[in-house]
Amino acid sequence: MPEESPGDAPIDSAVEGEVVEPSVDAITELEAAQIEIAKLKDAFLRAKAEQDNVRRRAEKEVANGRKFAVEGFAKEMVNVFDSLKLAAAVEIPTDADDAIKSLQEGVGITLKQLQSGFAKYALLEIAPEVGDKLDPNLHQAMTMIESAEVESGHILNVIQAGFQLHDRLLRPAMVVVSK
Repeated sequence: MPEESPGDAPIDSAVEGEVVEPSVDAITELEAAQIEIAKLKDAFLRAKAEQDNVRRRAEKEVANGRKFAVEGFAKEMVNVFDSLKLAAAVEIPTDADDAIKSLQEGVGITLKQLQSGFAKYALLEIAPEVGDKLDPNLHQAMTMIESAEVESGHILNVIQAGFQLHDRLLRPAMVVVSK
C-alpha cells in the first residue's frame, strides 16, 4: 500500500467523542454563502414579480386590442348611422309611389341591421332625453339658451346623438343646454 501523505488524510479524522470547532475561515465562508443565497433569492423573487407584471400587462393590452379593434371602423359607421337615421325620419306622403315607400322601408331595415351590429360589438348610442342633466363625460354643450320649461344645466335639445364603444367615448352627444 502506498503511504498516505498528511493532505490525503480523511476529512473526518477526529477521534470519536471529540468536538471539532469550525475554523474562523469556515464561519466567514458560511456567512458569505448565506448572504449570497439571500441576495440571489431576492433577485429571483424580483425577477419573477417583474415577469408576472409583464405578463399581466401584455394580457391586458391584447384584451384591449381585441376590445377596441373596431374603433376606427365604428367611428366611420357612426356617420353612416346618422345618414340612415335622417333618411328614415323623412315623412313619405300617403299618395307616394310604391317604389318610394319600398325605398323608405329598405332604409328602415338597413338602420335596424346597423343598430343590431352596433349592439353585437358593444357600440352604444348616447341619446339623452330633453330634461336630462348635462353630463360632461357624455355630452358636449354646443350652446346655452334661457328656458322656463327646463331647469338650468339640463338638456333642452339633442343636436346629434353620441356613441360609446364599451367604456370608451367615441363621440359625445351634441346638445343644447338651458341656462
